[in-house]
Amino acid sequence: MSDDERLRWARVLTTTGWLFLIAYLGVVAGLVRRAAATTTGSFEDGLWWQRVETISFASRATNLIVLAPAVAAAVLGTIMARPLVDPAVLRLRQLLRMVAGTCYVVLVIGAIGIVGIFFRNPDSVGDVSVFFGLAGGILMAVAMVKLCLEAERSG
Repeated sequence: MSDDERLRWARVLTTTGWLFLIAYLGVVAGLVRRAAATTTGSFEDGLWWQRVETISFASRATNLIVLAPAVAAAVLGTIMARPLVDPAVLRLRQLLRMVAGTCYVVLVIGAIGIVGIFFRNPDSVGDVSVFFGLAGGILMAVAMVKLCLEAERSG
């Protein structure tokens, strides 16, 4: 593959990665808006834990999968454009850092959501489901951070 083709693909992957990152941030913004709109608690454990649970859905594997293509695009683009010098390569590094930073935030949100399980009234079926959903999202976020860090180091 020629350098021009590699740069073209790096640019396409950069744009694709940013669009998927923005899509995921839109999911998070919707969850934050929903949590902020909650004014009366329907849970026995209070309004704030209901808000925490609402926002913690951002770290569930089913929502976090929206961020996976951004990681794939950023990592693949960085690998393809490795020795080249171009503004697209700089944008790829910015994308890698933004995706990794978003994954770190997801880790914190997921951890807070798991802590919240222990503060609510026990529900053996629901709590197990929430725990595994959040744990799966945390594991995905760790994997995504690892990919981003490795691509950053090799790039």
